[in-house]
Amino acid sequence: MRSILAATMESAQGQVVLEEVGIDAAVDDLMTVVSVRQRYRNPGTKHLEAVYTFPLPLEAVLLNFEVELGDRRMAGTVIAKPDAEARYEDAITDGDAAVLLEQAQPGLYTASVGNLAPGETATIRFRYGLLLRWNGDTVRLMMPTTIAPRYGDPSAGGLSPHQSPEFSFDAERSFHLQIAVRGVLHDARWSSPSHDIAVTPDGRQTVIEIARPAAMDRDFVLEARSTGTAGTRALLARDDGDWVVLASFRPEIPDLSEGAAHRSLKIVVDCSGSMGGDSIAQVRIAGERILDSLRPSDLFDIVAFGTGHRVLFDRETAASRTNVARARRFVRSLDANMGGTEIAAALRATYGIAGEPGMPHDLLLITDGEVWDTDGAVAEARASGHRIFTVGVGSSVAEPFVRALAQATGGACELVAPREGMAERIHRHFQRILAPPASSARVTWPAPVQRAVPDPLPPPYPGDTMHLFGSFAERPQGPVVLELELSDSHTITHRMEIDALPTDTADVERTSATRSDLARMGAAQRLPTIDDEAATEFAVRYQLLSEWTDYLVVHVRAEADKATELPSLVKVPQVIAAGWHGLGTVHEAPQEHVLSGTVESAPRFILEDLHKVDELVSDSRSAPITSLIEFVEALNAHPLPTVPTLDDLWARDLPDEIIEDLWELVESDDDSRTVAIIFLYLLRGSPAGSTLDRQQRRLILSAYKKLSPDAATVGAVRRVWQEWNPPGGGGLA
Repeated sequence: MRSILAATMESAQGQVVLEEVGIDAAVDDLMTVVSVRQRYRNPGTKHLEAVYTFPLPLEAVLLNFEVELGDRRMAGTVIAKPDAEARYEDAITDGDAAVLLEQAQPGLYTASVGNLAPGETATIRFRYGLLLRWNGDTVRLMMPTTIAPRYGDPSAGGLSPHQSPEFSFDAERSFHLQIAVRGVLHDARWSSPSHDIAVTPDGRQTVIEIARPAAMDRDFVLEARSTGTAGTRALLARDDGDWVVLASFRPEIPDLSEGAAHRSLKIVVDCSGSMGGDSIAQVRIAGERILDSLRPSDLFDIVAFGTGHRVLFDRETAASRTNVARARRFVRSLDANMGGTEIAAALRATYGIAGEPGMPHDLLLITDGEVWDTDGAVAEARASGHRIFTVGVGSSVAEPFVRALAQATGGACELVAPREGMAERIHRHFQRILAPPASSARVTWPAPVQRAVPDPLPPPYPGDTMHLFGSFAERPQGPVVLELELSDSHTITHRMEIDALPTDTADVERTSATRSDLARMGAAQRLPTIDDEAATEFAVRYQLLSEWTDYLVVHVRAEADKATELPSLVKVPQVIAAGWHGLGTVHEAPQEHVLSGTVESAPRFILEDLHKVDELVSDSRSAPITSLIEFVEALNAHPLPTVPTLDDLWARDLPDEIIEDLWELVESDDDSRTVAIIFLYLLRGSPAGSTLDRQQRRLILSAYKKLSPDAATVGAVRRVWQEWNPPGGGGLA
């Protein structure tokens, strides 16, 4: 089945670059396979490079990649990231066409469509697999459509300049979506809090589609509610000569909340500017529901944060009637007026709130998660001794961050779109908080297992799905057994039979793709457990896009069709998420949400939350640069001319000592260009040069190729380079 996310994007020059996006989705039990099509067009008169950073579900595993250019259809190959980037840049500087698909960070991907000729169209297609999860009696499928502006510097999140999203207040896109559902969810009750949908039974499947075109400014959220069970039989697939099994358990842990001991709960709420509108309204509702769930014997405190933070009690306090009433007044007064999203500092302060000694501490965080610098916050959370239960709110939640905080601390994550029921999500978190923890959790496979992931098992919570993969040398037969020993001496045992491979022709056709994808999805779960050196080889073997690998397609053009100049880089802008910073609301009909203007015309308080303002680099030479990293920063701030000279390097603050040594190699103006280009080429390949932006790297490579310097000159410049940057370290690099 075909669905179209029709999207028109305009570059700064008014050119349509990303012309159309299409999605096909098929849900088989808890296994979902999504096919995406993106069509790019160059309506201009010069070659361009279209760059689009886009979100996918955090746990999506990319399974294939193809490019259609004219009448040619080419399959992409996963190769090591340095090789992929080098081959892509060689193709671009040689005038050929190339497409690179890379992971910018977990949940974010960047497609670069390079050397798209005037009037030319390129279509890229990729497919990803996703395992859905039960959450009580509900299964939730979320497809993100845009990236909301985030606080801070994208480079702090590991993004290169070309990957950093740009935003447009006047981009308008609408889409129509269609999904086929088969298996245990075929007869479920389907609803969408984000869009109006039509649900049509069609024989052995159910077809779900958006009832009318809607704005591409919010996550598409689909929910299935059913009293049945999913994954009652484990799935079996071949993995080359081995076998892989996926067992999806939904533990049934008794509700012991009535007799549970008093607990400690620290409540942290995001009141930064990006939470304006829908999100801060969700925060107030969540706060009320949390206070409703406290018992007089419970201890609690509330922290509201933005650029700074405010603490209600300054220590954990009993949930007496008086204290809860005071907390309600605090919650009802909350607004998105506290500035930027300094979430790490707020969490750090919360960990230090005094409480009853020896008591386990739980933290409930409500935020849109829209920050770039997240690694430090996750590391501190892991070491804090707190379980963190996150509630991600808004129309375009930063899922990777809010889920990472929960997973790192043994907590859990709930995502809540503006029209979803907040009370139910808070109730689910309290069920988890009150559930007796497992003193041990173990899985018994029916045959000797070569590898099992995850290992160790994550904390089990009532009604939450646990996806477990096992690899075997021989075909396993018999049940998979999950045994949980709870701290209150209860023992819970779940048994699951392994699904036999189908024999019916129709079933074989329906499940063959799922079976072959299953082994690669299991391999993707193993990838984070492998050390960096082996991870690249493993990802290439299983053709997995990752932080170590990219997808690449190169089309070598006929000599007459090659580009003669470097392409202009055109970023595809993001649509501002509905409700972000109080702009519009998801509670409006989706197609009625319209924003106008440009980022530059936005109110100042919005611009301040879009990014931190960096200090401008002076045009004149400033304080002496003491490292090549600083020199690279100067190059990025002040791009080089097409044919740079040593004077250009001096103007960008290359240290005088290096400049003097390089000038000794110069006898003419041509020598100045030659020496400068060779030096820049050596810098490009160094650790310091890895932070050069894409256009600077490409210009240097192109200039070096055209130069074709002789070996003697290269050797002379290399000796200067090595004098200041010896192989053993200790130099300026």
